[in-house]
Amino acid sequence: MAVEESWFTRTTELRCGTAASRCQYKSLPLRDLPPLGVVRRARIARESLRERHAAVPTPGRPSRFAEGDWVRVKDEATVRATLDARDRHRGLWFTRSQWSFCGGVHQVERIVRRMIDDHYRVRRLSGTVALAGATCHGADGTQGCGLDCALLFRDEWLEPAPTPIPTARPAALWATVRSLPEIHATLGPDGRLDGVPFQPGMERHAGTRHGAAELRHRSLAWWQHPSEGRWFILNGLRCGGEPLATGCDRRCALLWHESWLHLEPAATAH
Repeated sequence: MAVEESWFTRTTELRCGTAASRCQYKSLPLRDLPPLGVVRRARIARESLRERHAAVPTPGRPSRFAEGDWVRVKDEATVRATLDARDRHRGLWFTRSQWSFCGGVHQVERIVRRMIDDHYRVRRLSGTVALAGATCHGADGTQGCGLDCALLFRDEWLEPAPTPIPTARPAALWATVRSLPEIHATLGPDGRLDGVPFQPGMERHAGTRHGAAELRHRSLAWWQHPSEGRWFILNGLRCGGEPLATGCDRRCALLWHESWLHLEPAATAH
């Protein structure tokens, strides 16, 4: 595997240009009706230019919690007491999806100190974490836009909790990531498939097997529609910030095209 990864990484760097140009968050499997798609592309170009001519924000202060700690999201009344009139605390929004996690116990997955925001600008954050399993899907899995974005929690919204008894969540679909040469054969000269890059960091998952869910976009703007082909999110596989030289702790779910996977129903999985 080490030899295969080295070959693929060198080849992809030559074909795809800089790592920053291969961030899936900047190249989602969506089509924008012209000329409205120009706005998003212009915003990305503007922020890329800014980064080349301005100092990148330093990482923020770490959380008081450590990765791997178990925490409880405080109750709704306690959280609301920390928010302003716009449901924000120090500028960070407590989103509609987050209320469903109040009272729940989760493990700290990532200390968030710097990330790319919804306007593609690198931002500094302090005292903030991402929790395993706490995404925009909501606690019941019915909310959000479909991209399974990690929700961000301020330290003030959390308290230590004992380790819970693990509970298994059976997957309805399983996927094994195909070999790197098989994936490479599907990519265009720019290292993309349907406009979406096979980004840095994904190669390490070749040959691994995971529960899978098909990407179902929700709440799209009227000028956006999904591109052709089926895309999947694999349980536990999230971006580690490799595409950005600055690093990014946003923990976006990695997107996998059906041609990059061997799919099997749970009933046939062993």
